[in-house]
Amino acid sequence: MISVFLLFLFILQIISFYFLVLLYTKVSKFDELEIKQQRLMEEMDNSLAAYLSEVKDENDQLIQKLASVEKMQPTIKTKSTTIDEVASEEVKQEQEPRVDIVTPKMPLNLALKSYASMKPEVFEEAEAEEVIEEQPSDGRSRVIQLHEAGKSVEEIARVLGKGQTEVELILKFK
Repeated sequence: MISVFLLFLFILQIISFYFLVLLYTKVSKFDELEIKQQRLMEEMDNSLAAYLSEVKDENDQLIQKLASVEKMQPTIKTKSTTIDEVASEEVKQEQEPRVDIVTPKMPLNLALKSYASMKPEVFEEAEAEEVIEEQPSDGRSRVIQLHEAGKSVEEIARVLGKGQTEVELILKFK
């Protein structure tokens, strides 16, 4: 009986040593993993620090260039004012009155009346544009309004002079 008990204790001891070895290997794997992660973190910190230093150097160079441009800017302004003064003196000498040409904007209704002799389908498009122009000049609302009126994406794009993808995006995000 004692021999069976000793044999049983011996087997238990071997099993416990086996489990201890397994636990030790798992703990050592976690230690190695922790060391690898620390190395990766250090490498990331170093690379991030290098990147930030490069960005800082580039920013310093940009600031220096902007400062040099600002130093040159007043001289450019003084030269341009003298040129403007010379030009204004020449205009005074010629004494020709300066007339600003402003092109008058024709109301849409008058333009539609002039196109009354056109084909009916073209006139319908013009009427659709007239209805749209009476509404707010917001392009988004015009696209939505035409879509609600039953126009296809291609027709809306053609009428408003926009791209089809732009019209599709507006309709998606309405």
